[in-house]
Amino acid sequence: MAGEEIATMGDGTRRGLAALLFMGGVYTAYDTMSTLNSSPWTHATFGGDPAKAESAQRFVRLAIGRAFIFGAIASWVGQTPWPLIGVGAATADLYWVYARAHREATGRLPWEGQ
Repeated sequence: MAGEEIATMGDGTRRGLAALLFMGGVYTAYDTMSTLNSSPWTHATFGGDPAKAESAQRFVRLAIGRAFIFGAIASWVGQTPWPLIGVGAATADLYWVYARAHREATGRLPWEGQ
């Protein structure tokens, strides 16, 4: 949809479109994490091994980075920040979930080092 078409929409329609785009960003982040990573349970269960824990965190970072790239592309194409905002909200939640699983396995948070 072109920017001029969006400008002529009513407020309710624009809000609905923004909500849909936000949820698209959320879906992108969750789908990217599930594609490139396993699960928080796997992190908590097998992350006690330092090499496995680091490998798992590497995939968390990879998924978050790719989700942001996809969100940025969607925001650029759609000329709206909502896909990127959705990705940001979802990846913040995902990072917290995976960090908690990492702590369960190692007794520390990912950014605390060895």
